[in-house]
Amino acid sequence: MFKMPKKKIAAEPIKEAPIETVAPPPAEAPKLAWGWRVLGGGVVLLVILAVSFQFVYGGKIYPGVSADGVYLGGLTKADAQDRLGDKLTTFRGATLSIAYGKTTLHVPINSLNVTYNTAKVIDLAYQFGRQGSWLDRLHAQARALLGRPSNFAAYSYDDSVLTPYISQVMDDVTTPVEDAGLSFNNDKAQVTPAKAGARLDLGGLMSSINDRLAQTSTDTVTAPTYNLAPVVSTAALAATASQADGFVSGPITLTYAGNTQIITPATIISWLTVGHKSNGDFMVTHNLADLYPVSTTATLDLGRTAVTQYVTDLAGQLDQAPKNAVLAMQNGQLSVTQASHDGSSVDQTAAVDDILAALKQPADNRTVTLNIKTVKADVNEDNLSSLGIKEQISEGETYFPGSPSTRLTNVRAGASKFNDVLLKPGEVFSFGALLGDVGPETGYVPELVILGDHEEKQYGGGLCQVSSTAFRAALQAGLPILERVNHAFAISYYTWPYSAPGVDATIYYPSVDFKFRNDTGSYILIQTIMSGYDLKFDFYGTKTKTGVIRGPNFVTGSNDATQPSHTVFYRDVLDLAGNVIKTDKFDTYYKSSKDFPIQKQFN
Repeated sequence: MFKMPKKKIAAEPIKEAPIETVAPPPAEAPKLAWGWRVLGGGVVLLVILAVSFQFVYGGKIYPGVSADGVYLGGLTKADAQDRLGDKLTTFRGATLSIAYGKTTLHVPINSLNVTYNTAKVIDLAYQFGRQGSWLDRLHAQARALLGRPSNFAAYSYDDSVLTPYISQVMDDVTTPVEDAGLSFNNDKAQVTPAKAGARLDLGGLMSSINDRLAQTSTDTVTAPTYNLAPVVSTAALAATASQADGFVSGPITLTYAGNTQIITPATIISWLTVGHKSNGDFMVTHNLADLYPVSTTATLDLGRTAVTQYVTDLAGQLDQAPKNAVLAMQNGQLSVTQASHDGSSVDQTAAVDDILAALKQPADNRTVTLNIKTVKADVNEDNLSSLGIKEQISEGETYFPGSPSTRLTNVRAGASKFNDVLLKPGEVFSFGALLGDVGPETGYVPELVILGDHEEKQYGGGLCQVSSTAFRAALQAGLPILERVNHAFAISYYTWPYSAPGVDATIYYPSVDFKFRNDTGSYILIQTIMSGYDLKFDFYGTKTKTGVIRGPNFVTGSNDATQPSHTVFYRDVLDLAGNVIKTDKFDTYYKSSKDFPIQKQFN
């Protein structure tokens, strides 16, 4: 958005520079003396004229002086006030006309709230030739004698009223610039002609409007415009049309593993982009031509980015992820229960290079053989010894007698998702991410869960028994716990074998998760065993440390779950020599079970 001035005060006319004289050589001294006499006589004459001029125009404005476009020469201040007042009254009832093309906008001048400071401009007009040094006054009076016009103006107006009119002019005269483009008919390139655009010369228009207001003139303002040339001209692009024909002269045949896939000319056309040769930097070249964006040379680019995206999408269809071997610890020995499968991957960089090279070949020589690389599984039959899975490093256990059959079903289904899970060195275990979908299609049934401020039946109720067991195994392995949330109130299923609740971890993925990190430096194999009301998580790997739980103990409250309570336990991390290298504190705050009534049953 443009900004228009609210006030304009015309300055006094620019003073003419004094004439510089140069002393003649000594040999011409007589001529110099004569010149000084002429100059002195001229000065005396000017002084005489000035004195006479001031006598004639005593108390009056000097000739050639106007204010707000009204001639005031020879008038007293009072007469000037009357004449200027009459003109301003008439001008405020007129319109400001802005013409462009076949349209003329009429702006009522009184709607602009134009305010003229007549007292100020009349005073400026009267003081012209009467203030400053004697040379300044003499210069101004000479301008008046010679009829050189001088105008003073002091006005303001409401630019917010004018803004919509200027915006309309801008919208109407602006036409878009269209670069030359390529279209294809039967795979033959055709040039779409370029079109020049037009823009409003906003600065020029505002200058003209301000000039009309300063002169109280009703002359029509013609909105100035300028043309904007296209960056890519029709002629420049026409020179590349034959190159485009070459690119789309035929399809490209991709071959891989006995299969073929065709890249059609239509696809190749979608890769083409039209550009231009960049101008130089004017600040560097100082070449005026570099100030303009017009280019005489168009470029046709195959668009490596577009080809790369095509290859990426293709690889997404062809690539096969490897599958790790499924392992189990049986009788103290690591064994493979399901063989690994190698994967495959397209060499995308080579494919992009080969496709771009093929586009430069004749239509009958455009075949690209994709390089398909074999990707070995991280865990396979040949690298078991390097995994570091050689011993049990911890065991977590929970016992939950009295659980209904529906709860046991969910615990059994959930525990199966973690049997034979492998964690890489440094990998973060996310219970929710590994658990996957919970619903009837994955073997779960409705059972009670704590949700918000109540209990209700949902699929998977009881899965917190599984996450709490995993929590205990991670604690006893000395692994760093990254995320753990306790239940809202104490539940008896999670108390055994301790004398107080607190070693539990709830799960309601994705809002609530349980996480730990494998920082042992080796793989960890997780195996789960459920027998009746007993669940175990066994971690196998390379033992570098162990965790010892102290507590939990009540800080406040008791085993009465209907009352709020606070328990605390400590986990000491010991090295293999039995030295405590770290101690973690776990505070657990429970609310009263009465605060979470069963509100509804599962339908």
